[in-house]
Amino acid sequence: MVDHSLGQTEIPLHPQRIVVLDANQTFLLDGLLSLDIKPVGLARCARCINSDPFSDIVGDLPSVGTEERPSLEKILSLKPDLILGYKWQEAFYPLLSEIAPTVMVDPFAGGHDFKRNFRQLAEILGKSDQSDSALAEYNQKIQAFQQQFGEKLNSKTVSLIWFFESNFHVYGPEHLFMGWVMSEAGIQFIPIYKELGRDSLSNMSLESLPDWDADFLFLGLYYEDSLEELESVFNQPLWSKLEAVHNDQVYIMTEYPSGGPIGAIQFIDELSDYFSSKL
Repeated sequence: MVDHSLGQTEIPLHPQRIVVLDANQTFLLDGLLSLDIKPVGLARCARCINSDPFSDIVGDLPSVGTEERPSLEKILSLKPDLILGYKWQEAFYPLLSEIAPTVMVDPFAGGHDFKRNFRQLAEILGKSDQSDSALAEYNQKIQAFQQQFGEKLNSKTVSLIWFFESNFHVYGPEHLFMGWVMSEAGIQFIPIYKELGRDSLSNMSLESLPDWDADFLFLGLYYEDSLEELESVFNQPLWSKLEAVHNDQVYIMTEYPSGGPIGAIQFIDELSDYFSSKL
């Protein structure tokens, strides 16, 4: 019996056929792969620029629909012995539970501490003994990053902003996988984030961006339909007046790090490459 965000579920001790209702935020898929478990099916993100995460690792993994509309028929055909999904997909929980034991997790509960979330997933899967070893390389990467860039970044600030649905969005760093990793790496967010705390600001206009200007601006762009809209933003005079834009220190991210050990290592490497060229 395991506890999860929607109650308790009895699952196999060593599940062999796991279906993951993952897509844009692939914390579950990353966690499974970090524990040397390959699922038998995966939900896709229909809108994402990168709609097939970890394709180099999982290959042509069968699709079970999208994260918003998983295909119950396809999931049933894969004969899973465990289904893993997210709390916000709870509308599908009753029907999924009729197919196989279903566990719904909430990686954002209490902040996006991905190491805690990963250890909880490992515990659910009976792989607790492997969780620390899977995080060892990440911890080494963090230490190496701090040694290389710690002093150089002491006087620099960053801002982390998303653009989708025609607007900008800001979230408290501890509620974001990337924000959590950046904080552990010693990267300093601009002071206004302290006022934001655990809250978020959605549907911000371009006129609000100067309040979130920083030495380095990280801009997340993950949905294909936002690409053309963002081009018009770049042509606005207010955009060009931002300090980060003026200094050519805007980093556009089109692939959301997955939220687990593999993604954390990839993101630290990405940050290292970027700051190596800027500091």
